[in-house]
Amino acid sequence: MKQKNLKLLLLLMVACSAVTASAADEPVWKNPYVNQQNREARRANFFAYESEDMARKGDMTQSERYLSMEGMWKFCFVKDHDQRPANFFRTDFDDSKWVDFPVPGLFELNGYGDPIYKNIGYAWCTTFETNPPYIGETNNYTGSYRRTFELPASWKGQQVLFHVGSATSNLTLWVNGKYVGYSEDSKVAAEFDITKYLKAGKNLIAMQVMRWCDGSYLEDQDFWRLTGIARQVYLYARPKQHISDINVVADYDCENNSGMLTVTGVTTAKKGYTMFLELADREGNIIQHGTRTSRTGWWHGTS
Repeated sequence: MKQKNLKLLLLLMVACSAVTASAADEPVWKNPYVNQQNREARRANFFAYESEDMARKGDMTQSERYLSMEGMWKFCFVKDHDQRPANFFRTDFDDSKWVDFPVPGLFELNGYGDPIYKNIGYAWCTTFETNPPYIGETNNYTGSYRRTFELPASWKGQQVLFHVGSATSNLTLWVNGKYVGYSEDSKVAAEFDITKYLKAGKNLIAMQVMRWCDGSYLEDQDFWRLTGIARQVYLYARPKQHISDINVVADYDCENNSGMLTVTGVTTAKKGYTMFLELADREGNIIQHGTRTSRTGWWHGTS
């Protein structure tokens, strides 16, 4: 009996290994075990300004740490994913015959492909079989993008990140011919640390967006299916020691008729720093403040 149980266990282990190996061989857009590679961890939506005065103004586009990547990119559209251009991300690739295409911009609203509206069933039902996580290449619109930019000299020594507010259904990124990362989840921003791929002066960013990927099975809702980039795209710089996330929880103490505010901050710094918080009213008057010197946790107060 023990020998039979051991044999069964070994067979199960071999079967699991085979499934894992098979999934690992699939492209990431077909692999349900992968929905990102090298994407920054999800965090609260905020921008790290260079000064308190800039933060009070609240316009990141005026910050020296911000560089817009919106506007016209070199663009190549194919109806079927298997017809996408090979090695288009290389620095020596000739994109002179590509068209100019707006970023942000959706394929179907700019003359490429047809929008689909469907409220019951999957949008690809007339193209290939619905069999999760299978996704076909026919009618799987794919857009390839290229753009160069000058790296600001003032960003030397800082961490540089690339931000895409929304890419449907996925995004693959290269910088200066090197693979950076991959992201699914078409309605959530994707950020990538591209610091180590950059050089002084001119740099090349290349990206590819697909109509469908394995994650599209989880995004089947009652709306028009459109492909491309729908939200802000920009680069930003920040010091290597910085606040990486922040969480604000508001509550009310009925017995004491007072508001309670708990702010938790997370920083990349290990020691030798102080986090400082000020709470202001709508006129800008400071009504509470506090400091913290630990890596996590920040301030708790009532008023």
